Amino acid sequence: MRSNMVSSLTMRVLAGVLPAVLAIHAVAWADIQRRELATEVSVQLELASGRTERASIKAWSEDGIEGATGLIRWEDLRVASAAVVLKACATAAGAQKDAQAAADVVAIAESLPDGERIVRSLTDWARRQGATDTQLTAAKTDAARLRSAREERAKKAEDARLAAISPEAPRFTNRAWKELPPDEFERASAENLEGARAALAKAGTSATLHETTHVALLAEAGDPAFRNDAGGLEFFYARWSEELARAGAPVRLQGKVPVALVADRDRWRLLAASVASTDPARYPDVLVVYPAAANGDPRPLVLVAPNSDRALQLYHASVGLARAMLHSAGAPERGPAWLNEGLPRVMAELQTPNAAMDEALRRDGLVALRAGTTFAPVLNSAYSDAMWTKDFGLAQSMSYMFVRWLYEQGGMKLLRFAKVTAPTDPWQERFKRVYGSSISSAAAAASKWFYTND
Repeated sequence: MRSNMVSSLTMRVLAGVLPAVLAIHAVAWADIQRRELATEVSVQLELASGRTERASIKAWSEDGIEGATGLIRWEDLRVASAAVVLKACATAAGAQKDAQAAADVVAIAESLPDGERIVRSLTDWARRQGATDTQLTAAKTDAARLRSAREERAKKAEDARLAAISPEAPRFTNRAWKELPPDEFERASAENLEGARAALAKAGTSATLHETTHVALLAEAGDPAFRNDAGGLEFFYARWSEELARAGAPVRLQGKVPVALVADRDRWRLLAASVASTDPARYPDVLVVYPAAANGDPRPLVLVAPNSDRALQLYHASVGLARAMLHSAGAPERGPAWLNEGLPRVMAELQTPNAAMDEALRRDGLVALRAGTTFAPVLNSAYSDAMWTKDFGLAQSMSYMFVRWLYEQGGMKLLRFAKVTAPTDPWQERFKRVYGSSISSAAAAASKWFYTND
């Protein structure tokens, strides 16, 4: 009986003590708190852009200062100006020193680019404000966390900017794909198909499914001839998966590739706009997006625009499937823009000669080359450069021409360069290692060939 009474008493005591203990623990590990100032502080800001402006600060936090103009992030200030503003914020309450605020100032300063220039003097200042060694040690941990969060925020902003240019432009991981066991492959296929159907539903439509071993073709129109298209795409997969495996980059699909064929042009635009951050007008024929699966992996979804010419529609679907295969071969990591745009079109044109796309793909590039342009601008540019943002069609044409020329020099070399030979190395070095010559030499030879040949 007494034992039960003691146990009951102990539990009641712990019930009262534990919240206090947890509260202390929470304070010790809390993020830097946002502080509102009793009186606005007016300061002259020196911005990283070179401009200066006057600002009235109402509050400050680990992110930046807040006032009438909204949030100004610490990294948007010159580091010396940030130091002045931080001290002004921390001492705004008046004569009473705030040791924790001073330690937070050190953490924020140390997290900034070039923060090491000011952190020593701010640490000495913080000690004079009463900051302890324990608080300043914790400030280093806070600084590392802030730096990491800032880098992640900058990365996401850059990826969003690149995604607006092209779904191919953001950075993709160099982590190699793993072969899925049959049961996992089926689960992943079902997940991919569900995502594709959800995208179609968002655009107000649905589709009939035609499945093969590696492709899930969703045709909005009910024509049974689409079964033949599904078979054609499976044949495309068989050919190029074999060639990629021979080159040393086996394709490891994470489930069947959904390929959606849309029958109505307005619905196509609605579908493309609903699943992509980029302007669908730049992709009038085929668009491949990479929604994240439940495990976070980006998996390809191929969207094909309506086309009255069935051979052309199959060609565009093949371009999309080629992108999906290259995404799934080795690792998702992309090569340079010209290779990433040219290779899928070369693969598709070689497989669907009835579409007669070769002449159309070369047209703009041939005109430019024979007017004195070289391959150098497209070979030395990224998706975010003017070559791609101002004349996407010309950049694609010249990419196709150069990659097609490389393929004619040896298909296995091209695939090894694209997906096998140390993709993390600078692509210029990879090219020289595979082809035994510099990219500039190859570009000059290709220009000479196209100047007199179609």
